[in-house]
Amino acid sequence: MYMVLLCLSLITALLGQSIISQAWLNRYADEDLSGIPQIALAFQDKHYYPLRRTVQALLRSPSRIEWARTNNKTQKAVPEAIEFPCKTNGTRSMTTPTSVHQIRPGDIDIIGSIGDSLTAGYGTLSRNLPEVLIEERGLSWSGGGEGTWREYLTLPNIIKVFNPDLFGYSYGASLAEQRASQFNVAEGAAVSQDIFYMTRELVKRIKNDKRVKLNEHWKLITIWIGANTFCTQICYEDHNKLTQLYYEKLHRALSYIKNNLPRTIVNFVLDFNVQILMSMSGRPEVCKINNILVCPCVFCTQFKQQIPQMMKTLLDFHKFEKNIVEMEEFKTQDDFTVIIQPFAEHLSFPLNRLNKTDLTFFAADCFHFSQKGYATFANALWNNMMEPVGHKSTNWTNLFDRFLCPTADSPFIKTWKNSATKDDV
Repeated sequence: MYMVLLCLSLITALLGQSIISQAWLNRYADEDLSGIPQIALAFQDKHYYPLRRTVQALLRSPSRIEWARTNNKTQKAVPEAIEFPCKTNGTRSMTTPTSVHQIRPGDIDIIGSIGDSLTAGYGTLSRNLPEVLIEERGLSWSGGGEGTWREYLTLPNIIKVFNPDLFGYSYGASLAEQRASQFNVAEGAAVSQDIFYMTRELVKRIKNDKRVKLNEHWKLITIWIGANTFCTQICYEDHNKLTQLYYEKLHRALSYIKNNLPRTIVNFVLDFNVQILMSMSGRPEVCKINNILVCPCVFCTQFKQQIPQMMKTLLDFHKFEKNIVEMEEFKTQDDFTVIIQPFAEHLSFPLNRLNKTDLTFFAADCFHFSQKGYATFANALWNNMMEPVGHKSTNWTNLFDRFLCPTADSPFIKTWKNSATKDDV
């Protein structure tokens, strides 16, 4: 049975890479200007998604949760006797704000997320390689709302403390097209240029949801994408063309959100340096083999000489991402802003008592993260949101070691404008 599941898992993963692969897509016309041709979408609906649903159903087992807790792969549960780290009085405005620069955490009504497998929650509770394919969206660090912050620290579970009526977060184990994913449209194997397609899908979902009051509700969207670009594309594609394509797609995506979703804050998370994966120590052999399969550009010896150029391209990506966010066109509306959140820019992995990489932060494939790892991401993202622009942390800390809170003097989610003065003008 294990071998059957492993084969199904590998087939599913390879299909995913094929669908997203730029070389494959270039064989067809870009029919709807979204980045993915209709023929690929039809294939996904008819064959790929049913296969993934079958694999996910076969792999899911309630025992994986208890296993993850026993093996220190989850955060330590916070007892009911311990209060939430922040005071919640005054963290929702008395009247709905009209300026994006005066948004308190409790003013956020809708939450959504865009990204790849790291946002879809792959591998969160995995005990073995096949289980890495289970999409634990309810535990997604930026888009999941399963349980509460006490057992699963996620950005939605933090915001829910300030506004219990928050909606849009995903729950359970679900694929992107299933109802439980709600406004988490992340897709496994997605690459940077897929950002515009996913943006359109997210906007469509929000606009079609009867709960949404488009012009009244404040929305928070977190975008984190790029790991697969540097794992599976960068060693095969022309760097200049790849960079230019991503620049165009990112600009179009942010413009599309600005023009179609009033009252929106976009968290744009800078990608981490995937080369850091090479420095992981204590990986089991199964991880080393899997890393070569899922991230050949970094782990295959034939591409070693390209790594310095890859890292230069990563810095170029970061540079123009920051430049796009600083464009005047994204600062002209009082009901929209996009903020660079750089907590992963200089990410370093924690070590265990043997001075080796602490693999309890990772999924079974040593590439994705465990629930404990994703919870630490959520903590770091939340801190970035509370830190002034220009003074944001670029690494994570142990869970709850540093958990910033809004205060009477500084009550707002930090933007380029309210970071300018001490009083959040």
